[in-house]
Amino acid sequence: MSETSAIRAATLVALVATLGVTTAHWVTAHRTNEQLTNEISRLTREQGELARAVQLFRFERGSKGLGATALIEQLRFWAPLLDLSTTPQREINAIQAKVADILQAFEDIGKDAYDPTLAAFRQAKPTQEDELRRWLLEAMIRVDRDRARELLATCVRGWEFDVTPRVRLIAGHQLLDLDKPHAAKLLSEIMRYESGKGIDRSRLSPELQQKLAALPAPPEQMKMFFNLVDLFVATGAADVEEQLLVVATRPDQDLTTVQTCVKHLGQLRAKRASKAIRKLFDAPPEMTINPIFQNHCLDAIAAIDGAEACDYFREQLRRGPDERVLAKLQDLLKTHCK
Repeated sequence: MSETSAIRAATLVALVATLGVTTAHWVTAHRTNEQLTNEISRLTREQGELARAVQLFRFERGSKGLGATALIEQLRFWAPLLDLSTTPQREINAIQAKVADILQAFEDIGKDAYDPTLAAFRQAKPTQEDELRRWLLEAMIRVDRDRARELLATCVRGWEFDVTPRVRLIAGHQLLDLDKPHAAKLLSEIMRYESGKGIDRSRLSPELQQKLAALPAPPEQMKMFFNLVDLFVATGAADVEEQLLVVATRPDQDLTTVQTCVKHLGQLRAKRASKAIRKLFDAPPEMTINPIFQNHCLDAIAAIDGAEACDYFREQLRRGPDERVLAKLQDLLKTHCK
């Protein structure tokens, strides 16, 4: 072997040896780094668990009970302050942070907190403690989503619990956030049989008729039922147009609810609703001629039919309507009938 070849061979051997040592160091360093990362993660988790345990202990120390009972006491004190007009605005952020800490503590306890929280919800006084019920529902969502989903649906229907219209609406929004398809199905069903004047038993399924008959007292009428209509539309249910049209044309429906349906039908540009809305313009619910209601009808007709409604608008103009309706017609004619 020549001297040059020998030098090259020696150099190659040296490089391979160096590479081997370097690789070994890299592998060792990588393992060490991975171990350190895992250890840091473990310590971080333990620190978080310790912090939550200290937080729960702090809540318990300021309460008469332990665990979920202590948290319920804390909610009973802090949550209503968020709804009081007398609470100084400068304190709202701190109270919200306190409630958020309480909810996190509920979540850390887990499913064991559900039953005592449900018991507190049942015992809460309707109207006086509606705000407390809002946050108890939120706590139950945090600890057991599946059971909370069914509870929310029960509250939205408003039969099995003594809940106010406000709590029904609160539960509806929470169910919408938790499970939109479930909310859509439930609210669609409610639209079929309920109005602001109560429940039409003839529209109930046999199963629901049996449930209603078994109640010790009939459910409270849903004041401001139109809020449930808004919530139903927000679900994006496949039968929104169909149900809105049914609700709007039911003879037992209140004016505000029908007006809400008309508004949404216009926004949805529901073509088949145009004829019904024209009839409502002439014969509104409760046979009360209301210019505000009539103008909502005209806006919906314009949104649905556009220029096709020009002859209708001119006909209404010739009838000499109320001055507010007259102004609306003139504005629509300028916009759609140039």
